[in-house]
Amino acid sequence: MKCLRALFYFINEMKRVIWLILLLSSCVSNHHKTWRNDFNAEEKKLMKLSRELISRAYFGTLVTVNEKGELRTRIMEPLAPDSTFTVYMATNKNSRKVKEIKNNPRATLFYFDRSAPGYVSLYGHAYIISDRKTLDRYWQKAWEQHYPGRKNYVLIRFIPNRLEMIYPAKNLPGDSLTWKPYEVILRN
Repeated sequence: MKCLRALFYFINEMKRVIWLILLLSSCVSNHHKTWRNDFNAEEKKLMKLSRELISRAYFGTLVTVNEKGELRTRIMEPLAPDSTFTVYMATNKNSRKVKEIKNNPRATLFYFDRSAPGYVSLYGHAYIISDRKTLDRYWQKAWEQHYPGRKNYVLIRFIPNRLEMIYPAKNLPGDSLTWKPYEVILRN
């Protein structure tokens, strides 16, 4: 009887350990993906045209998720994407978006160029950056009016995993039946 009780105790403890592992694994996100280095010619063309459209659009719309799971949008003035399409944006450390990003890093950055017309959507994860070295590296003199003395200034680092675009001016109108945009997986 003691062996049977010990076995049941062991099984219950193992269930707790398995539940703990499952819980912890659900907390670990898959957003630390690696930049691809194997883009084909078509993907490279789409990425080049996306950069062109992003530059023409100038402003972007950042979409985050609030604590209720609702999407929140706001116009941002992002810096140009770097070589891996990582984008930096300045914001106030007390803004809603900072809390939302800390709670749920999933985000979208959307650019629309009315003159083309066309758009680029970047899907990925955002992070709040507050270390002085990085803040100094990306600081723009024009931001002084919004962050006098750099007070409350932090950066959002947006790392996209996927890009979608429509650019009719460059003969990229999307699928004629479904309107599906062109897509490039940036990170695996």
